[in-house]
Amino acid sequence: LDDLHWADMYSLHLLTVLATDREIKHFLLIGCFRDDEMVISHPLAVALHEIQNRNVALTKIKVANIETAEINALVSDAFHFPESTTAYLTDIIHQKTRGNILCITQFLQSLCDRGLLQWSSVSNSWEIQIQSIEAEYVPDDAVRMFKSKILQLPVKTQLALKLMSCVGSSCSEPTLLLFLNDKTVKNIKREGMVDEVGRPDMLPSFSEAVREGFLKKQGSNYMFTHDQAQCAAYLLIPAEERDFWHLQIGLSIRNNAPSNYESKVIFIAVDQMNRGIASIKLDDQKLFLAKLNMLAGEKAMALSTFSSAASYFETGIKLLSQDHWENEYDLTIHLYNYYAEAEYCNGNFSQAREVIKAVFDKSIAFYDRLRAYFVLIKMLGAENKLREALEMGITVLTCLGKSLPFGLCDVSTASKDFNKIRATFESMTDDEFFGIRAMENSDALITMSFTSELLVIAYFINEDMCVCLVNYMLQLSLNYGVCKESSFALASFSGLLFGLGDLKASKKSSHFALSLLDRLNCKEMLPRVYICVYSSALIKHETSKKVSEKFLYGYEVGMQTGDILFAMYCARTYCTQRFFCGVGLDELVRDIEVWRQQMIAYKQMWNLNIFNSFRHKVLTLINYSDDNLQQFNDLFAEGMKSLKSHIEQKRHLPATVLCSYFSCTAYFFCEYDFARDMIETKWKLEKNIKRKYWAVGAAKFYETLICIALARETNEDKWRKYALQCFEEEKKLNSSELHRLLILETEIDIIIGKTKNTITNYNKAINAARESQHIHEEAIANERAGDFCLSQDDIRASHYYGQAYSLYLQWGAKGKAAQIKKNYLKSGIFQ
Repeated sequence: LDDLHWADMYSLHLLTVLATDREIKHFLLIGCFRDDEMVISHPLAVALHEIQNRNVALTKIKVANIETAEINALVSDAFHFPESTTAYLTDIIHQKTRGNILCITQFLQSLCDRGLLQWSSVSNSWEIQIQSIEAEYVPDDAVRMFKSKILQLPVKTQLALKLMSCVGSSCSEPTLLLFLNDKTVKNIKREGMVDEVGRPDMLPSFSEAVREGFLKKQGSNYMFTHDQAQCAAYLLIPAEERDFWHLQIGLSIRNNAPSNYESKVIFIAVDQMNRGIASIKLDDQKLFLAKLNMLAGEKAMALSTFSSAASYFETGIKLLSQDHWENEYDLTIHLYNYYAEAEYCNGNFSQAREVIKAVFDKSIAFYDRLRAYFVLIKMLGAENKLREALEMGITVLTCLGKSLPFGLCDVSTASKDFNKIRATFESMTDDEFFGIRAMENSDALITMSFTSELLVIAYFINEDMCVCLVNYMLQLSLNYGVCKESSFALASFSGLLFGLGDLKASKKSSHFALSLLDRLNCKEMLPRVYICVYSSALIKHETSKKVSEKFLYGYEVGMQTGDILFAMYCARTYCTQRFFCGVGLDELVRDIEVWRQQMIAYKQMWNLNIFNSFRHKVLTLINYSDDNLQQFNDLFAEGMKSLKSHIEQKRHLPATVLCSYFSCTAYFFCEYDFARDMIETKWKLEKNIKRKYWAVGAAKFYETLICIALARETNEDKWRKYALQCFEEEKKLNSSELHRLLILETEIDIIIGKTKNTITNYNKAINAARESQHIHEEAIANERAGDFCLSQDDIRASHYYGQAYSLYLQWGAKGKAAQIKKNYLKSGIFQ
């Protein structure tokens, strides 16, 4: 691929996806870019950095100017002369071009054009006018050479190239026809900016430019053969005239585009006019362009190009007159509101707050502030200011005259309402659900929109309120019809039902939620719905790999639609899922760092807070040792501080997530006392909530292992009882990971005294884990088999510990492998 520095964000995203897809085993991409175009913030530089961070081999080859010997080989081959014959000509070429390959090819072409290198039919060979060539002047860079050649073309061809250079490196023929017209040329001529060009039809001139090597045509697209050719053509337009050229091109495209083509060229037209702002003198023209920027910004938002959208909205605001709040109120309020939203999506919270403040200060009606409030609530949630966000949302709905039930609702009332809704949906058939009309009532739609954002906050910090909000949203949906937010309410409802153990009703609600996504084509709700249903009801109905793909897709859609909070939530859950699937830790930690940096860039502090604890878990397995004990103690202290904060603020669900992370890490390192403290804290917290943290199906497996280990260590009946209870729950939830059930069955048999077939059963579990490619749990099974053999003075302990050690190393858990080696050194296994 040529000229990668010009690639758009979608092309770069596609390249990144292809290059980092682990399922694609054979993939080679060769591309080139101009090094002098690449600053650290360039989109291509960012994409290459991300690809490299994900352990993809990148080889960079710097192409320098070519040497005399290489030029001589080129000339000899091109003109069919022995290299000894062309040596003198080569020296001249090298002296004049300094080995720049572009300059060399252009210089040779110009020599042919001017007859200094020409084919003789008499001698049947090339004739070289060596003295004339020596006297030739060659500009000292490619741009000057191209400028010199362009000036030798007919005036009309020069004008065509200059006009095209204004719109970029390439342009489609239908778009060219919109501004290569009589009016555009006349406007430029009227300003005295071009010489007489005769007939205004310049499209034939493009064919000449192609013949002369300045352009190439692919399909209906014309493109410059080199970016330096475009630069040369553009520089031939006097600097003081360029603004006017851009303005005229933009106006021509906008005015001449047919209605069915207008949406395809609006960005080109507005970009051109924006580059010509300096030549606009009349306020009416500025207002017209401000409105066009509003349209372009809205379209950019719809296409998820939030950076471009913010630029359009900002430009639109700058074009407004000083008294715009008085004279152009409707346009102004729309520009400001959308600008705030775009900057939120870009992670520019400080700029978004400035814009929101202006909206609050200048807006007339409360309804005009709704979008600004909506954005502000999202920002507060992202910044982990959840209670402030919740209070603001309640205030907004109160101002709208909506009396929400949770203000006076106690737990028993919420439970009764929940059960009524539950009964309604349990008895509902698919046909009845699909027959519910679409919501049209504007007040109900606004209420659902804001209540949905409150549900996001309550989802994390207040389950009682979460239940009330779900009840309220589903009742609104039954009364007024379904809307996009109804899918999120149904998905949340599914999660609550799953936590109560009603797997059948939970699955049905998940089915309704996913169906509604398709019916209403509400892609913006997909990340929220996927998080709810694939973290609970559907974990036992999909393979681990498919669930991982769902979360990754949820991340991609969230970033495209501006739901940054849930995009990062999906990314965080995706990493957790991959951990429990046994993905290599070195690969996983690179993914973690990529998304962690994104969370920082987009100021998603809520997700970052929890993600850091997960990162600590992975780093501990990779690097833990006595040599860097203080570093891990600091990370551990940070995580415990976060856990304490969640508990103090009664954020029960995230607190249980951290408890699960800590207990799992403790189990891997056989720190059973700390693991006990964490799961006991988790169980205590779970008494206050219906929803549980399932770790996409793995949490109960590790809890059962911890209970078994504690039963073995303490010989207390209560831990045997807990182990059996957890095992029954795991059997109920687990329908896809056979090896986990085999490991637990074997471990349970040991603590109840059934050890006759223990080694055989461990081997079955080990083989099943290997077949399912859960290398970390294959390692656990080997380690536990080693423990059993050691307790029986069975020499096979050496084999199993050695296997566990090797598997942990393969997984990337060097810290855990080192612990095995240290702990069992005395047994003579690792000598």
